Amino acid sequence: MKPSLKNSGFSLVETIIYVAILAIISVVMINMLLSFTQTYKTIVALRAAEHSAVGSMERITREIRSASGVDTGNSTLGTSPGVLTLTSIATTTKFYASSGVLQMDVNGTFFGPLTLSNATVNNLVFRLLDNGVSQAVKIDLTITGTVGTVTKTKTYHSTIILRGQ
Repeated sequence: MKPSLKNSGFSLVETIIYVAILAIISVVMINMLLSFTQTYKTIVALRAAEHSAVGSMERITREIRSASGVDTGNSTLGTSPGVLTLTSIATTTKFYASSGVLQMDVNGTFFGPLTLSNATVNNLVFRLLDNGVSQAVKIDLTITGTVGTVTKTKTYHSTIILRGQ
């Protein structure tokens, strides 16, 4: 007896249904992958802004606390981009933003950038607070982290009392 070829293989309707189900699953998987990639870029951009801002604020805070005073003649206070020049017994330290990078000079020599390469300083304002007994510096810092086309911006505020007086 010859086997019947009529019932072997898939029918056209079955094949179309399988292809449609496979296409739907593929579209869902691709959308999930794109979503994960976008979320990863967002997290990396936020991390760049956060790391740059926290590291910069910690360094500025440490220098302000150890400074004996603020050189108001060489500082730009109350506007952005601000410049803060601190004086102590042996050093003069200057903080400023140049081309979106927060930088630091020690005794007139460039010390280096305080922000990461994928972070940009959008706003840097220093304000001197003086009550006649002590001085403090208020800092407003806005930083944007960028990864590809994703940008995330965060703003930080701090007030630090000069203790080296």
